[in-house]
Amino acid sequence: MKRPISALLALCVLLLTGCAKQQDISAPPPPASDVTAPAEPVIEPAPPAPEPGVTVYTFDDLEIPVPTDQLSLLLVETDMDAWNAHRTPLISFSELASVEAGQRDHPGEDWGDGLLCTISVLDRIGFEEWASNDEPGTSVFARQGDDTYYLLTRPTDVRLYRGDKEPDSVSVAMWGRLNDWAESLPEAIVVRNGLTAYDASELFDADYTYGGEHVELGYRFPGEPMDLVLLSLSQPAKQGEGGVWCVERVHYVYTDYDMTDTQLVFPAALGVDQTAADYYADLQAACDAGESPELLTPVGAAVRYAKSAAWLFGEDVSASDFEVVESLG
Repeated sequence: MKRPISALLALCVLLLTGCAKQQDISAPPPPASDVTAPAEPVIEPAPPAPEPGVTVYTFDDLEIPVPTDQLSLLLVETDMDAWNAHRTPLISFSELASVEAGQRDHPGEDWGDGLLCTISVLDRIGFEEWASNDEPGTSVFARQGDDTYYLLTRPTDVRLYRGDKEPDSVSVAMWGRLNDWAESLPEAIVVRNGLTAYDASELFDADYTYGGEHVELGYRFPGEPMDLVLLSLSQPAKQGEGGVWCVERVHYVYTDYDMTDTQLVFPAALGVDQTAADYYADLQAACDAGESPELLTPVGAAVRYAKSAAWLFGEDVSASDFEVVESLG
């Protein structure tokens, strides 16, 4: 009787084991949150391949290319102080041999020896300030929209320097090649960065800065070489009755010499930290609210400008000092 009972027990154990194995196989997988997926491989972008023979200086999104084989001839400066909040020099190039000769003769002093060119960036206020001033050797050569402009500065005299000895023919030839490269640099910057080439001479050579009606008012300086100052006035914000007038250009006339110098006038040149568009819009709104009613006439605007330039017109300038001039000719 014991053998059948043992066989029966063994059979039960076998059946229970089979059930356990079947339950394990059919059990659901663990929740997805408990499964660690293999990490995605991180693919770093390949750095741009170096251009043969070119060294690139980068300022934000602006790239300035320099032939690598001439770097040994140059002193390159990139850490320069901003002129103000609206104009910042980016990079300056000088002939290294001239800089070294200058430092031997006047150590620790910067006389601009060897200077070839400087590239600067200006915002719109900086551009208007530059356009209002006569800065020899400077030219705006490119822009991005209406808010970013690029300026080239070249020395107006020769900065090749070899101390107390005359530069030899090799130095003179090298200096010429470096200056040719400096002259071509703006075009290279425009092409490389897809900028809009810009020639401010169109602005300077135009008869007026703003459209609409214009009035010319003259102030005379009898007996002086510069015997007449003409103010060109216009309405930059609103045309017609109720529009604010402003002095947009000043013409310094030398009658005996048949010569006229013209200066553009933007608010930035008068110490205003706004673009002309914003400044005149605010001024128009103030006048619409009853402020500064004198600016609603050309003579009133001329007197206000003249008082800001008292060094030229005097402290006691008044409306009676101005006369209407029919034309600039």
